[in-house]
Order: sequence, then C-alpha cells, then structure tokens
Amino acid sequence: MKSNLKRNTRIKLIALLSSIVLWMYVMAIVDPEDTKIFENIPVTITNAEELQDNDLIVYPETDLVADIYITGKLSDLQKISKDDIHIYGSINNPIEGKNYLYLKVNTTKQVSYEFKSDFIIVKLEKLVHQEKNINTEIIGQYKDDVDTVTLQQSVANISGPRVLTDQVDYINATVQVDTKDKNKATKRVKLIPVDTDGKEVKGVNLDIKTINAEVTFLEEKQVPINIQLKDEKADTKVYELTPEIVMIKGKKEVLEKINYINTQKIDSTDIGVSKEVDLIIPEGVAAEETTTIVKPKDEESLIQRLIYNNSEVELRNNTQEIKASDLNIPDSINVEVQLDSNNTKLSKSDIDLYIDLENGYDKNKEYLIKYKSDTSFKNVKIIPSTVGK
Repeated sequence: MKSNLKRNTRIKLIALLSSIVLWMYVMAIVDPEDTKIFENIPVTITNAEELQDNDLIVYPETDLVADIYITGKLSDLQKISKDDIHIYGSINNPIEGKNYLYLKVNTTKQVSYEFKSDFIIVKLEKLVHQEKNINTEIIGQYKDDVDTVTLQQSVANISGPRVLTDQVDYINATVQVDTKDKNKATKRVKLIPVDTDGKEVKGVNLDIKTINAEVTFLEEKQVPINIQLKDEKADTKVYELTPEIVMIKGKKEVLEKINYINTQKIDSTDIGVSKEVDLIIPEGVAAEETTTIVKPKDEESLIQRLIYNNSEVELRNNTQEIKASDLNIPDSINVEVQLDSNNTKLSKSDIDLYIDLENGYDKNKEYLIKYKSDTSFKNVKIIPSTVGK
C-alpha cells in the first residue's frame, strides 16, 4: 500500500502544477468578462447648495440609494468593492413637488456600468420660516395657585417643510408647578410645536428649544365669615358658625379690599338645630370652603325634639270631614324647639299641632302645619312644615 502511494506522489505533483499553470494562463491571457450587481449604493445630490438657495429640501426624508451593474474583466471586478463606487446626480430646475435626479457614477476605465434605473424620483418641499405664538399650559400640584406666568418671549421662529409647518397652530410651553416655596419662581420650560389638537408636530425645527418662565402665585388670606339674616333686626350673635373663618386666594390688590366673607341671607326660622349655608365668594377669589354651618349657640342644651304621628295633628274647622290621609300627612312629624332656658322640660302635651281648614279643602293646595302652646320659645321648626298637594 505504502509503495503504491509513493509511486502516485510524482503523478499528483505534476497534475497540481499543471492546474496552476493552466489557471494562470486563463487569468493572464484569457481573463473572461463578468457582470456584478452592487445594491443600495448611496447617491449624492451635487447641487444641494442650489436647493438650499431656493429654500427647497427633500421631504419626506429618505436615504437616496441606487443599484448598479458593473461589467469588466474578472480580475478587475475582484478589485472593486461597494466603497469604490460613487453615484451622484443633480436636479435640473428644481421645483416644489416631484423632481428627477439623473444618475452618474465614478468608476475605473477598465469597467463599464449600467443602472437598474437611470434616475430617482425625489420629492422636494418648500422650506418655510414662520413666527408662531407661544402658549402656556400649567400643570402640577399647585396649578390652581398660579396667578400669572410671564414668558421670556411670546413668540418663536419655526422652520421646516411647508407640509409640516402648515400643521403647526402654536408653540406649547408646559409649566409644571409641583412646589411653592415662595411667591415667585423661575422655571426653564421646553417648547414644542403643536397642531390644533395639541399634538406635537414632529420634523419642525425651532430657533430656540427652551425659555424661562416666571411664575407668580396668588396671595392667601384668612378672613372671618359674616352671617346674614333676612330679618335685619334679628340678633346674629345668638348663632355660631362652623367654620368661623375661611382661607381665600386671589390677586393681592383684590384681597386687600376683602375683610370678611358674607353668607347668603337666611331666614332664622329655617335654621332649627343647624343649617348649611352657602358663602358669597367675590369674583376673582377662590376659597377653600364654600359653605358654613349655622346653629344656635348652646344648641344642645336649648334644643328639644319631639316626634308626632299624623293622628296627633288636629284638623280644625273640618266641616268637610277631611281625613289625614287626604292631606298626605306623614306618619312622623319632627318638631325642633329652641327654648329660652335650659331649665324647661317639654312634652308633646305642651305643644298642639293643627291644620286650619277654615277656607275649605282643595286637593291642589298646600296646608301649613301650625302649633299652639302656652310656653314661650325662641324658635320652633316643624318638619315637614306643609302637607297636601
């Protein structure tokens, strides 16, 4: 076996050398032609400065690339890489809209070329410069405490393709107020071009990206609450309020003129044990509380409550023999009595409830529940006060 291998070695060497010589002959003497395709080669616009001078830009932005076939000797093709191919072109008489970019290439003289397509369609848009107003949007924990926001400037310049700049309605400056250590604060805010829906228009350039915003906060002041009664002669000192003071916020010049906050005018007979009353908040002022509770002083010791049923309500002058059910008298009638002295102890026998039917019964009419007593009271409140209808 070994002897056979040794005998074949000489033959093998001769065959290998013959192959190398033959290949070198083909490459050196014959060197056949071949074609190779190079794809996605970047394309340069040679008259880009002309486009800029005419305020034209490529939009939508895209990578300009082309495919090219290179034909030449096999030995030459093997020396060419993608980086050796430089494709370029110019746009003649550029206009806004569709344009044709005709392609050329720099190659060696030893090869020829052919483009997959001799041109590229390029869309140009007018580069527009506009001035837009800056609008402020206030957000954050203390946004309701902000009085004014003064921006470093009220307008800014934008630039970009006409199709984008036409979408911009204004420039938004969002001021976030999450702290309030002083009456004034300066914040750096970002500017964003937005459309009519407040959505960002991307692809538009701003001449400035951020500006300063000076935030001034509303003043605060505590003032007492003043009760107002419809009966101007009535004594308001017999009532107490909860709360008695209220914190108000507003501009300094407005708060300086306010020394108290009035309640809506109320009827003292409607107060009973207590009554929630709306506050009259002046225009341009905000208040932490918008209502207060009015009640007689020492009410717990001077107020007594009695509960009557409908059979305990007397129907006087009832010539038509009307029943309690005809008048829709409820099963439970509450009577709250404000006494002159806490030494008085009341029972239902001290107060008689009645309805006077002297003028006859009318099912479309309401009737007042009245009372009669030999005891003197500061106030009596009957709930409900009327029946019928």
